[in-house]
Amino acid sequence: MTTSQKVAYLQWRGGGRPTPEASERIDAEPPNGRVLLLVGSGGRGNRDRLREYLNGAYELIEPDERAGSVQAFDLAIVDVPNFQRWQDWLMDAKVRDEPTFLPVILILSHAEMRHRLRHHWHIIDEFIVAPVDKSEFAERIAMLMRTRQLALSQRSHLMYLVTHDRVTGLPNKSLFMERLTHTIHDASVLGSDLQVMVVQVPLSRIMQSMGHQGLDRAAIMLSKRLQTLLGDEVTLARLTTEEWAVLYRPGTSMSRLCEAGRAIMGIAERPMTIGEENIVVSPRTGIAGYPGDAADAFGVLNCAISALSKAQGLPQAPMFYSRDVQHQALRYIRTEARLYEALDQAQFELWFQPQLRLGSLEVTGVEALIRWRLPGGELVPPGEFLPVAESSELIIDIDRWVLNKACAMMASWRGHPDAPARVAINVSSPSLMRPGFIEEVFDLLERYELPPPSIELELTESSFLDSSAPCLDALTRLRDYGASIAVDDFGTGYSSLSYLHRLPITTVKIDKSFIDDIHQNSTNEAITQAVVWLSQHFTLETIAEGIETSEQAAYLASIGVDTVQGFLYARPMAEEQLFAWLHTHKSG
Repeated sequence: MTTSQKVAYLQWRGGGRPTPEASERIDAEPPNGRVLLLVGSGGRGNRDRLREYLNGAYELIEPDERAGSVQAFDLAIVDVPNFQRWQDWLMDAKVRDEPTFLPVILILSHAEMRHRLRHHWHIIDEFIVAPVDKSEFAERIAMLMRTRQLALSQRSHLMYLVTHDRVTGLPNKSLFMERLTHTIHDASVLGSDLQVMVVQVPLSRIMQSMGHQGLDRAAIMLSKRLQTLLGDEVTLARLTTEEWAVLYRPGTSMSRLCEAGRAIMGIAERPMTIGEENIVVSPRTGIAGYPGDAADAFGVLNCAISALSKAQGLPQAPMFYSRDVQHQALRYIRTEARLYEALDQAQFELWFQPQLRLGSLEVTGVEALIRWRLPGGELVPPGEFLPVAESSELIIDIDRWVLNKACAMMASWRGHPDAPARVAINVSSPSLMRPGFIEEVFDLLERYELPPPSIELELTESSFLDSSAPCLDALTRLRDYGASIAVDDFGTGYSSLSYLHRLPITTVKIDKSFIDDIHQNSTNEAITQAVVWLSQHFTLETIAEGIETSEQAAYLASIGVDTVQGFLYARPMAEEQLFAWLHTHKSG
């Protein structure tokens, strides 16, 4: 039976109750179907009669005494004598096919109808009373077979929806992982390597500017381009909105992989036209393989995704996975988890580094620096955990802890003869942009009865550039209230000198990177001189950090730097050591 015949048959069956003439057409255009006949040879010749009715219309399956010999079927017909023997097997068959409908018909006599059948309804879907009427039988079989075919069709459609991407029609991650698992098994038998490539294409701007419709059109166009570039020898799947996966056949050469990677990078040279806009996208690729990088499907795919991080900002070429990338990722995950514990278990400490007036060496304040002490007593280097915190929402909680702790300690120092007059507190960009942050600073000053000049907020220049107008207005209010606002790491990330006068700041901190080789690097020397001159012009305090030699200090004094901090004078230290140092320094 052809596909068109199947469709016509289903349409005919769906049009209402067929006429007797239509019933006879079942033999002429039978639906595909396999009928399992479990009827004995005795009792009014039912089996012979059913064979006559079914032959030519359906494929008949008549098993021997062994249930294991039964093939797949679409409908089962069983009589009462055989039902007791086959009911458990039939139930297992229906369970295996769930949730797809697998009909079972019971043939019984008028006398057998007197027995209660209710407790068999979970197996029996229909019954026919013997002697069997041909027209009635054809009608019931056709209806049940139609229901079965529709259920199979719906199962296939649902399976497609579950295993394929809605927009592009490509296999999704679930189906890709299944195929990757099978291919790894094949590669292990063949003793071959196989490679997986993950292609990442940033599409967020298209989504923001053109919405879901534009995003879907871009995904379809990209998928077609990738299919054209890669050909039929690979499996192409869409993993996420912005990621595609490519599975190569076992034994594919490394040169072929590099060639494909370069071809994919060439997509950036051909804009996509969406609506009336020409869109340029820049793909990145990461490659990992079995068995060199991982031993299973999830491991190989994760390695390929990890390789993408190496492609960031590098020339257009495919990036291969390295174990260093994996170790870095694991260290990041573990550090992030431990940071949550550190917040809950009060493992953080606040250390301080003195800031001194250059020339007189009078202590003008201290910078508060967070330290993390593990339960065993070891200190975790700030460079190990702060980048992790800054890349997650943890930095907001850490900033809040530092701000509260610094204000509380400043209040506890009130009246101490050696207490510093000001504490500088580092604030990250996420904290600054958090609604209500500046109001929290005002509340802390009021709660601890601190004069506004006793605190200084240090923010990176990128924080200022990312800040909204309301945020800058709030900083201006805080500055006008009397608190100090410092721009930290000034000049390291942007050409900042042109907008210095527009920032609501009181202090400019010259980054250590300019100080380290200030005598050997004429560019750093010129930038430092320009920063100091502009700061003096705008009546801003200058603080140079990272001073380690007397030569650096002498040069900075000669160009007019106000304040310094660094190992030449004092390292960061805990509260007890700080006050011992302050007392000694003041006495000396």
